[in-house]
Amino acid sequence: MTEIASHRGGAQCWPENSRLAFRQSSGLPVEFVEFDIHRSSDGVLLVHHDATLGRTAEGDGAIADLAWNTLNRVRLIGTDGETIPSLGEVLDILGPSPLKLRVELKNRADGSRYPGLEGEVVAELSARGLLDRTTFTSFDLETLVELARLAPGRPLIFLVKESYFTTHGRDIRALARKVRAAGIGELALRVSQMADDDLAICEEEGVRFGVFAAHDEAAISRAFAAGVSAFTTDRPDLAITLRPQA
Repeated sequence: MTEIASHRGGAQCWPENSRLAFRQSSGLPVEFVEFDIHRSSDGVLLVHHDATLGRTAEGDGAIADLAWNTLNRVRLIGTDGETIPSLGEVLDILGPSPLKLRVELKNRADGSRYPGLEGEVVAELSARGLLDRTTFTSFDLETLVELARLAPGRPLIFLVKESYFTTHGRDIRALARKVRAAGIGELALRVSQMADDDLAICEEEGVRFGVFAAHDEAAISRAFAAGVSAFTTDRPDLAITLRPQA
């Protein structure tokens, strides 16, 4: 069965990565809630997509350069005064639900990894008894390799940037082999970049295949029709409606 992941808590239904979005998503008949993790300058894990403020949260500056006592007062745009949530706050909301967590570890604004972030995230999830419900994703292959070492057996998904095929060529078989050699069990493309034979090629290479950014009826229906492993969507409500009946 193709699984649905409510992307950033359902970013076209509620303000993305907000407490409201996570509360609403936690009651939906989907399989996953997806969210993103950064770290403040003083070591607090927090949930926010961009590496900088200004698009979904007021203010400016890089997340990694700001202390938590500043970030926890930054208001999320489009909310009723909500501020950026810590990872702990999000886990408080999602922990009691039956849904799986799809956690993307982000890089800093300069593209570099947060040193030690993988271990801190694994430790937080383990302490709350939520590691067994977690799938990790990243656009950074080395991040996933480190997660494979720290949390053996947990599902890992390599997210493929849109620019990847421009710089590496469109060879899904070679990409699948690279992912498998790194100990990662799944890759995911932007749904608009999916080709008809991608799933079959990945299956031949022993790698699961999913897509992301399926936000409208055409994209969601295509993901279901292809039988991909899972997809992320800003419209979990629409995906639920379009899900084929067993």
